[in-house]
Amino acid sequence: MNQKQNCGELAEKLKKVQTLNTDFNVKAEKALSFDTSREWNEEETTLIAEAGKVSEEIERQILELEKSIGPDSISAMYICKDKDDDENDTETSETISIDFEKKLEYSVTFYKNHHIDLPDNFREIMTDIWNRNVDVIKKSIEEQGFDEILLIPGNLSVPDVHTKMSEGYTATSKSGWFDEGGSFEGVIEKTTGPRIILIHKNKAQNLEDRPELKKTLGQKAEDLIKSDQTFTLTDYIIFQRQFFEETGNHLDESGWTWTPGSTVKNPGGGFRVVYADWGGSRLLVDAGDPDGSSSRAGCRLSRCLT
Repeated sequence: MNQKQNCGELAEKLKKVQTLNTDFNVKAEKALSFDTSREWNEEETTLIAEAGKVSEEIERQILELEKSIGPDSISAMYICKDKDDDENDTETSETISIDFEKKLEYSVTFYKNHHIDLPDNFREIMTDIWNRNVDVIKKSIEEQGFDEILLIPGNLSVPDVHTKMSEGYTATSKSGWFDEGGSFEGVIEKTTGPRIILIHKNKAQNLEDRPELKKTLGQKAEDLIKSDQTFTLTDYIIFQRQFFEETGNHLDESGWTWTPGSTVKNPGGGFRVVYADWGGSRLLVDAGDPDGSSSRAGCRLSRCLT
């Protein structure tokens, strides 16, 4: 469903509620004029019953509207299971809140500051994705502890995003394998449309800092792809910049992050999976064989909503 269709359907629902409300008011006003000291006749009883049905239908329609519109923010309880230094099972709980309206305003300003052109209906597109996925977002927070969202416009150019997001950094370090695959111009991304990415931010500067992410260290890139991890290099570069501007620190100053949603061609056949980290004062981008792994390389677990 596109945004125009969505807005049109919402307008129709609003008109229906208004019509129902007018009908109810007419019936209710007439019913209130009845003499309550006597037994009502059949016509009066029927009118009362009809007013009750209209009232119930109004309540049902309003609940549907609320679901269509969606909340400005979502809060949910997350229980993180881990092990202590003695390998004993531990549990910690926290209430995680994600404020969509606040993040939307931030994102519009962020992209403007970095000269990324947004479509005129960017707000409407992101609001539609958010509203359609409210239940998924809440469940993902409860089950995986996501505490941040990235609002990514569609059809971005990877080279352009890299240039604008790395402005002010020392020139990016690129590996030979990454260059062999065409560098940023050669990156192929699984997801290129507008999307909302659920991800971890709190205590997640490095993968080893957060239990959920630490568990991914050493996993093969191909296994991450098979598990439907689609975090892209575009997502990573944007998140890297936002994280720096908000915290003063860079992601992955220790360890590397696979971006399973981004690959480059292997001149010898097949493809290589892109990964990135931060070293000194610059971004480092590399590519590795799908069956490759390292104890220092893992993945920023995420959920892509379109």
